[in-house]
Amino acid sequence: MPMLSPGLITMLTLRNTSLSTLWPRYVLETLSRMIMRWETGRRNGRVLEDRGGGRKRVCVDGRLLAAEATGVATYARTVVAALAATGDPPLILCDGAGGRFASVEGRFAQGRRWLAARTSRAVSLVPRGAELFAPDVFRRAQARFNASGRLLELVAPGPPGVMHWTWPVPARIVGWANLYTVHDVIPLTDPELGTTNAAGFRARLDALLASGAWLASVSEHARREILAALDIAPARVLDCGSAVEVASPAEPLPAGMEPGFFLFCGSTEPRKNLERILAAWRAAETSRPLVLAGHSPRGDRGAGVIELGFVPRPLLLSLLAAARALVFPTLAEGFGLPVIEAMALGTPVLTSDRGALAEVAGGAALAVDPRDMVAIGGAIARLDREDALCAGLVVAGLRRARHFSPADFGIRLRRAYGEIAGDLPDAA
Repeated sequence: MPMLSPGLITMLTLRNTSLSTLWPRYVLETLSRMIMRWETGRRNGRVLEDRGGGRKRVCVDGRLLAAEATGVATYARTVVAALAATGDPPLILCDGAGGRFASVEGRFAQGRRWLAARTSRAVSLVPRGAELFAPDVFRRAQARFNASGRLLELVAPGPPGVMHWTWPVPARIVGWANLYTVHDVIPLTDPELGTTNAAGFRARLDALLASGAWLASVSEHARREILAALDIAPARVLDCGSAVEVASPAEPLPAGMEPGFFLFCGSTEPRKNLERILAAWRAAETSRPLVLAGHSPRGDRGAGVIELGFVPRPLLLSLLAAARALVFPTLAEGFGLPVIEAMALGTPVLTSDRGALAEVAGGAALAVDPRDMVAIGGAIARLDREDALCAGLVVAGLRRARHFSPADFGIRLRRAYGEIAGDLPDAA
């Protein structure tokens, strides 16, 4: 049978071409996953092996696996999917909450955590199927750090392995190689662009480094920023990148909304550059509305601006797929997930000509100086009127998105795990 790449199958499926009229969509998606796994095995052999040929257990924190609110939550799910696409799925460190931190707690639960935070006793993890479990472990870790400045120590049964924390949680599994993804250090390099407490963020990172932690970055730009901001040997910061995994959009657009709008998605932190984007969109004098998603609506943005607030991921993907273009020339990012998601869905992208966004876009987007409102407005005007430009960006974007497959991400992750865990005992 002729070889079809996973990217080609996905592209054909999403664009509803003749292939998707011959085979059901679920058949194409299943075939894509099978080919992806086959190609990974063909290229890399036993991807669970470390440099010495041994097999190591891998665990990923489940802190945000059930959450939808942030790009970090999407990243955590992508890590699990990437590992499952390239070998045995990881263990999941969980506490029963899975990211649902907004639930109201009673005084008894709060008091119990307050007392637990003030003891130096390690927490034992309990095997529970494919999980390592300890109740309230993530909140307790933060409470412990807030009270004492020390990490919460966890003890896991069985041979040691690699613990991949998808966020710098102030905890560690004793005897394991602990790898923490630091998505960016913007609170340290440009504190005025965000809302994170810079002193608290640095204190947490310093405590992790003092414990012998390894760090993972989501882009080479982020890695350079980490090395410039922290006292850490370059060999201990590994650029593992990230991946994009977008399902076929199926959620209908909100009532009254037609395809062809400009879309911005993200928070209202200063680094997102929203006020400059709004001014540039107005200056472009386009009849296409600007849709804002991902933050609390203000309701006073003026005619033509549609504020949706937070939207669940299925609707976000539908918005990305239906947009004339994603408008995302932000001032600072560690990766810039919406850029690759839009490209994977066949949507043109306007983004920044510097930093992580330029690296991730890889020349497949219309890039501008994010501080130049006139340049942003001119780019929006071109995307509004030049169909040929948009068509070229769609082709370039689909090609670029194939570099961020879960399989390739899984390969990079497993190579990093092998590098940091070569001296640990093998799993049975």
